[in-house]
Amino acid sequence: MRSRPDCSNSFETKVMIFDFDGVIIDSMGVKIDEYSNLFSQFTKDESTLNKIVGIYKNSIGVPRETTFKKVFIEIFNKSISNREIRQLSQQYSQAIFSRLAEFKPLNGFLEYLTIHKKINKYIISGAPHSDITCLVDKFKLLKHFKSVKGGPLVKKDEIIDVKILEKVKGEEIIYFGDQKNDYIAAKAAEIRFVGINAECELKKMQCSFFSDFHELINYEITRDLCIPKE
Repeated sequence: MRSRPDCSNSFETKVMIFDFDGVIIDSMGVKIDEYSNLFSQFTKDESTLNKIVGIYKNSIGVPRETTFKKVFIEIFNKSISNREIRQLSQQYSQAIFSRLAEFKPLNGFLEYLTIHKKINKYIISGAPHSDITCLVDKFKLLKHFKSVKGGPLVKKDEIIDVKILEKVKGEEIIYFGDQKNDYIAAKAAEIRFVGINAECELKKMQCSFFSDFHELINYEITRDLCIPKE
């Protein structure tokens, strides 16, 4: 576990906002696998498929439609219609949901919700709204959140809307994410950010991060959580 700054600020917040994939649901392995399978209908070349998966990994948090367009332009040197994008998106969703049994909440997440049950919570994710609502329903999570929103959306704008709705200051609201894009959105909205299950690029940012919610719970128990101010 990385070292944390020694500070006396207590972890006091009135609102928590969570990303979804990789933060609430440990689904990344399945999604990467099915992304490769999806594009195997267009190419069987292993190196090309690896490049496509690389685009996906670098675009997590970006609307699926945008990433599909990027793959076709950069890999196949062709454009793709909105109708074709919808068809691919539906095909991808069906493949993911056929493997729902392999999905599970991130370690410690359900316990974390219970510990902070009095704090208002939201889900704001770039993943398609229909995918998120299906998984939220499967894991019976809706009761824990005031609102659940999936893509297409602009995270920064949605975060600001929550801040205005809740009438809270930036230091009273925290966004939990696992990607650099999440960090950028939170900072643009002028709120706190905590990295969970963070990818490599996020670990280079000036923020606290934890491998999962069990680690965060243990940290909260032993000392107050301080988010470095920029």
